[in-house]
Amino acid sequence: MAESGSLVADGAVPSEPSVREEIARIISEVLRLDDIAPDDDFFALGGHSLTASQVSSRIHRSLGVEVPLFVFFERPTVLGLTEYVMAGGTQPGSAA
Repeated sequence: MAESGSLVADGAVPSEPSVREEIARIISEVLRLDDIAPDDDFFALGGHSLTASQVSSRIHRSLGVEVPLFVFFERPTVLGLTEYVMAGGTQPGSAA
């Protein structure tokens, strides 16, 4: 169950733009950057496996979706992570 204060705390499914905004905010906070573009590469911005773990934890707390580390390597942008979260934590085309 999502924690209070999260985008999914009331049970409503957040919109794609709000999820994208939240993921960008989280990455910006973790990497201590003022602004990132939706297609900026997480690793090119200075991210690494430890910061990916922090981002993953915050996404889970805020959006209620667990994002495994491998997803950051397969989808290293805000857009890619948003797509993964909007799919409910499954890879498009996977049998989940």
